[in-house]
Amino acid sequence: MAALLPSLLPLLLLAKSTISAAVAPTVPIAPGLHMPLINDGVSDRSIWIGAGGRGLDTALSYGDSDQEDVLKSIKASGLPRSAFFVTTKVPCCPARAFPFPYAERCAGPRNATADAEHNATLLGSVPDLVLMHWPCDDFEGTLATWREMETLVERGLARSIGVSNFNSSLLAALLAEAKVKPAVNQCGFSIAGHNESRWGRDDATLHASHAAGVAYSAYSPLGGWTRTDVLHHPTVVKVALAHKKTTAQVALRWVVQQQVVAVTSAKNAEYAKEDLNIFDFVLTASEMAELSAI
Repeated sequence: MAALLPSLLPLLLLAKSTISAAVAPTVPIAPGLHMPLINDGVSDRSIWIGAGGRGLDTALSYGDSDQEDVLKSIKASGLPRSAFFVTTKVPCCPARAFPFPYAERCAGPRNATADAEHNATLLGSVPDLVLMHWPCDDFEGTLATWREMETLVERGLARSIGVSNFNSSLLAALLAEAKVKPAVNQCGFSIAGHNESRWGRDDATLHASHAAGVAYSAYSPLGGWTRTDVLHHPTVVKVALAHKKTTAQVALRWVVQQQVVAVTSAKNAEYAKEDLNIFDFVLTASEMAELSAI
């Protein structure tokens, strides 16, 4: 990958004795800015923080209450805001083609700057990363929204900016026009879920992002959007038993071992601790290949 995102193998090979379950390695995504390799999506944020998680992922489209919960949980932790990495998102509208239910409210144009201001107010601080949650229905609209986003850092509304659900061809088109390169491209990506190109949920988009020096991030890293029950798949179970880990830990490890930032969610403290405890083992090349073939 490009200079901003060097090889993560030294981090991923750290022994359990040198890295606890409560400490996730980070990767550089922009000058002076590092993102945890594993982050928490919509859930009880206090559980994640209590387990040692420091990466928090939210969005305008998740509702005001979710962003308010991020702020409340950070304050309740007693830790400084600087201890956390907060990602939020603004929509690109209109986007009638995007399949998620909350995109239905994106029938007309929106003001990305106003949305970013709203997010920052709810979060009580400047987000570390603001993503375009999905592309608009046409490239002209997508580029216009990106032009607005390019001003967010200098306006103090973001420390970095990126995109989400951009496939390799759309990312290439944006990179050809962008004045500010996206720091991150967040797409669905998991075992059994890395071969659908429309929304960047494929190996080609992963490789294109890395080649361009754009960090690739995975939502639904446990296979939530696929038709395959990843956590009960025989191959995943076999690998988990070999490493004395859970199938969720193997699924997350498969993601981060490819230099991909994971965004997951945990229902309780035990699951949160397990999700964070994936940096004390390494999947072999043959195991990675087996899992990739599912």
